Amino acid sequence: MKRTASLAALLLCLAAPHAHADYPERAITLIVPAAAGGNADITARLIGQEMSRLLGQPVVVENRVGAGGRIGTQAVVRAPADGYTIGYAHVGTLVLHRYLFKQQLYDLDRDLKPIGLVAETPNVIVVNAASPYRDLKGFIDASRAQPDRLTMTSADPGTTSEVGVKLFIAQTGAAVRQIPYKATAAQLSDLLGGHVDSMMENLPPLIGNLKDGRLRALAVTTRKRAASNPDVPTVAEQGYPEYEQSAWSALVAPAGTPTAAISRLNAAMNQALRSDAVSRELRSRSQEPLGGTPQDVQAQIKKELPKWESIIKAATLD
Repeated sequence: MKRTASLAALLLCLAAPHAHADYPERAITLIVPAAAGGNADITARLIGQEMSRLLGQPVVVENRVGAGGRIGTQAVVRAPADGYTIGYAHVGTLVLHRYLFKQQLYDLDRDLKPIGLVAETPNVIVVNAASPYRDLKGFIDASRAQPDRLTMTSADPGTTSEVGVKLFIAQTGAAVRQIPYKATAAQLSDLLGGHVDSMMENLPPLIGNLKDGRLRALAVTTRKRAASNPDVPTVAEQGYPEYEQSAWSALVAPAGTPTAAISRLNAAMNQALRSDAVSRELRSRSQEPLGGTPQDVQAQIKKELPKWESIIKAATLD
């Protein structure tokens, strides 16, 4: 009897790795908490397509828009923890929201499980090519001369561009009126149509219009200039050395997702980021591929928390 039981236990142990090796057996949903056509959506689809090839199953992007990314993130939190629903997250959803919103829809540390870091992205301040403003100083001076007349758009509350505009106003004294939008496409349409004066948003979706001469970039928000637009100076270079702001992203899963699934997803994500097609495309759009372990996501969050807490409080953004 004991020998039969031991044999059964051994067979069960041998079968378990095989069951894990079968993952994934069907399509994986990748929830993006932003509208189609924006930087998050473009990046998620790029890496999702390569992960689909590596995993042998479709990675289907599903856009869940609203509340600065909280609606989509909440959908990930509430999804079954089986490895078949994952999420695209960023510094806004993983860090900024802790300090920007009094009502928390979920506990980020308890309800999400990291998979790995994806990429770092600069934001950029742009105007219509027909705008009279040729540099950041001219734009800021004009805004001070007529407070609240000039407008600057951003993504909706809780995003890096939304916080970036508030930080820009606080640190430069620019007297612009901020207008948040739910989608990059709508911001861009209004800027090109002459309905707003300026825009702060992730650089990648705007590169085409910058190259075509329809937009003029006044500044990038990172400490260093962007590789795709090296002629555009930083905000810091133009008299505001303390200003620095960028966006980074990660893949996450609902808490309780099996470790084997997380490991498989992490391996596919890292391999996708190392591939020539993905890494070349990201860098052409001024995004730096990151990658790494789930622990690297936790370390990045831990590093960013004190920085953004102090910035948000200093700029009275909350």
